Amino acid sequence: MRVLTAVSGMVGFGLLVMPPLAAAPIPGLFTTGVNNFGNALPLGSPDPHYTILETNTNPFVLINLPRRYVNNNSTSQWIWQNSNASPINVTRTFRTTFNLTGLDPNTALISGEWGVDNVGVDILINGISTGNTIPYGIPAFNRFTDFSITEGFISGLNTLDFIVRDEGITSGFRVGEISGTASTISEPESVPEPTSTLGLLALGAIGLGSALKKQNGVSLRG
Repeated sequence: MRVLTAVSGMVGFGLLVMPPLAAAPIPGLFTTGVNNFGNALPLGSPDPHYTILETNTNPFVLINLPRRYVNNNSTSQWIWQNSNASPINVTRTFRTTFNLTGLDPNTALISGEWGVDNVGVDILINGISTGNTIPYGIPAFNRFTDFSITEGFISGLNTLDFIVRDEGITSGFRVGEISGTASTISEPESVPEPTSTLGLLALGAIGLGSALKKQNGVSLRG
């Protein structure tokens, strides 16, 4: 019985064992109007984490914030193409990027809140619509709207696009909060080489045969 247990243990020793996956924060996600440490930039500063696709330039933190807007704080601020909230009556796409290297894209999710003046047309993940919108008529600049993204992620570099349309006398866009998680990609635990495993199995078989002979009273001498 002890020999059988030993052989079973050696067979199990040759199996791949995958450790449980752990959730980790997605790096590189920033609200608008902050530096690399997540702290508010000076008014009129360019936002290094977002690019306007239509102009291929960084947006700026607004200088004169309209009273009806949600107030800026230490962790996010309103931005637009120019610091004076111009141009108006245009559509602008604000892109930010993040990297999922070392993380499983199938387990990724991102959530947050955004504000716009005036319409949130869509949020795209790697060019694919997420269905997150803010319709016209909602005063989306004096409150935030939640968004959630649960699919469309890929390995490596990902793009996140916020499409905003202005219809008025001033313009603005803001990500008030944003965060995400994804499971880490784990490697299988170390296992013996195939030849080593076969050798262990052979030794186990020899031991099992010897034990059976002894049990039946058969001498091991030829």
